[in-house]
Amino acid sequence: MKIRVLGAGFAGVRAALDLDRLLGRQGVDISIINKDPYHELTTEIYRPAAGRDVRVLAVPLKDIFAGTSVAVVQGTVTDIRLRERQVVLDRQRILKFDRLVVALGSEPEYFSIPGLRENSLTLKSLNSAENIRRHIDAMLSQAAALANPADRQPFATVIIAGAGLTGVELAGELADQRPVLARRHGLVPEEIRIITVEAAPDILPGFDDALIEAATDMLMRKGVSLILGTPLRAVEPGAVVLEDGTRIAARTIIWSGGVRANRLIEKCFTTRNRGRAVVNEYLQSVDDPTVYIIGDAALAINTRTGQPVAPTAQHAVQQGRLAARNIWAELKGRPLRAYRARTIGVLATVGHDVGLAHIGPIKLFGRFPVVVKDLNTWRYILSLGGTRLLLKVLWRNGRLRWARA
Repeated sequence: MKIRVLGAGFAGVRAALDLDRLLGRQGVDISIINKDPYHELTTEIYRPAAGRDVRVLAVPLKDIFAGTSVAVVQGTVTDIRLRERQVVLDRQRILKFDRLVVALGSEPEYFSIPGLRENSLTLKSLNSAENIRRHIDAMLSQAAALANPADRQPFATVIIAGAGLTGVELAGELADQRPVLARRHGLVPEEIRIITVEAAPDILPGFDDALIEAATDMLMRKGVSLILGTPLRAVEPGAVVLEDGTRIAARTIIWSGGVRANRLIEKCFTTRNRGRAVVNEYLQSVDDPTVYIIGDAALAINTRTGQPVAPTAQHAVQQGRLAARNIWAELKGRPLRAYRARTIGVLATVGHDVGLAHIGPIKLFGRFPVVVKDLNTWRYILSLGGTRLLLKVLWRNGRLRWARA
């Protein structure tokens, strides 16, 4: 029995760990396949994108799966052949499977906005965070070399298009890094403009009104300009054009306005809603019940609302657990368990020192949610490998290096 897990994000890693716990000592061949040799903590990558030093950004897969029966295979999944029960890596290597867990994640959705893909940066991985940091530094260096303030302004302007969680966290982090960036490049902090553009009437669409108001006030106090209720019409080299015709010159344009499933999902499975695979209540593909699709790649439905579940880390972990449990149940002749989405809460930061939290009936804004979010990261690492892994990560003290694309 060969069980392959495709992708080592939040959903895939959890599924592989639980499969090992349930089936690893019963002669089942379990492997996890990922293009990189590490598990990225994508909930933290907005911080290094703004130039802040962060202790832990990724955990090596070999450390997570040390002492388990899970084999780590490095490679890029380029095809899934359901009829032949094969996974193709790097267009040439073929792996057979009996059960498959697809957790290939997401990629940016550009909504057919002219020029957006070609002329913007996106924050989706460690590499993209490093690219953004280097790009901002390069633009500010060019700004510092120009004598005319009007000429400098486009090079010192950062536009973040999209004010969901990622956009708000990145804007707040950049605002707090502005004095550091200004000193590094010999600029006045006020010269570095941060502009957030959002099509919805408020930032953080779907959040509680009181938290939206508090986050909006904090961003404005940090000097972030907010343009709300205004979609992008187009993006040009060095400028964005808003729906009302306003053109804003900026040499750094970061898109954080939405994601879609990995495009391989659309090629191999029945999909809807931004390329997410249609699954049944057990998270099985409607195309093949031996294939489970989880995380951002799956169109999992919240049975209480009838709406698709948001592509968040906590939902991905829940789905990873359920997929592993249902594969175990299949092999043991037990009933499958239906997916019931649970949103435990939301944690976000608005800069170094201020955060927001909405956990059940509790709503908080201030320093405490920042501490809770940092503790939650360490708690998550502990859940992956216990004290063994946590101590190893602490010992390394974040001495991870950027992986090359």
